[in-house]
Amino acid sequence: MLSLVFFALALYFYFFSGQSLIDLNVGDTYYVVAYFDFFLLFGIWFALCGLGYWIVAKKGVKLYTWAHWVHVILSILPFVLLPLMTYFQESYGPDQFDGLAAAQGLFVLSLGGFVLGQLAYFLNILVSTLSLKRGV
Repeated sequence: MLSLVFFALALYFYFFSGQSLIDLNVGDTYYVVAYFDFFLLFGIWFALCGLGYWIVAKKGVKLYTWAHWVHVILSILPFVLLPLMTYFQESYGPDQFDGLAAAQGLFVLSLGGFVLGQLAYFLNILVSTLSLKRGV
């Protein structure tokens, strides 16, 4: 379901939005990513995660609820922090360090949270499957 939202956002930014790029400055490297590519990539990723959850549910393996919620919350974190990152990036010029440092800190926080969330996803499926924690 969440992947459909990301696919819809990708189509919106591809066809209708004038603001189409995310630009991030991390250290001395400047990244430019189109919103369409960003939302399309995450739409595909969440569709694959949903497929993994569906396969595990069809096999009758009961997952750990806390690990599932860690995965969901940390996976959505970059999208919650994205407006804050773009606000700090656009409201401060390149010579003002405070806003850019805040944007970079939010970027690193959201990226690290996303990686930890995906680790929780894989560990949840792996541990639940190996321990054969079967549902009723």
